[in-house]
Amino acid sequence: MIGGGALKPFLARYFPVFMGTILLGCFSGSTLLVLAGTTYWRALESSARVDYVGLGTLALVLVLVLGNLLIARGRAWAVWCVAGYFLACLAVVLPMFTYRPHMGVYLFALLLPLLGLLLLNSKRHREMRSKLVDIRRQRELIIQSAKASRPRR
Repeated sequence: MIGGGALKPFLARYFPVFMGTILLGCFSGSTLLVLAGTTYWRALESSARVDYVGLGTLALVLVLVLGNLLIARGRAWAVWCVAGYFLACLAVVLPMFTYRPHMGVYLFALLLPLLGLLLLNSKRHREMRSKLVDIRRQRELIIQSAKASRPRR
């Protein structure tokens, strides 16, 4: 790793929290789409419902993967993309209460985005993001100095 750090201790410390946010995001999106299929889209025929669930899955996966990829690349603002993902999941699930969904699944769908937001705000995740930003800055300085030291033709 840049800056003399070893990769193994970095991954041992921060990989569980990074993967935890990804898994909580996947489960949040999954429970959201399952509940949306049984509440908001229950009047649709099954083929249209499957299409909506498929498009929803693509959209949610795209936002989650892009946000976490940008976090891993050291972009500090990308945490708002992932936080917005969790907030959107929560905001879409909350009004489903009026449709009287299965309470266990509903509570699980409420709990998962809240846990994701809690994990994003944890000390270890904030620590990881600051280290990744430092690594990105060091990488940019190395690239800049390598470009400056090249002889021009």
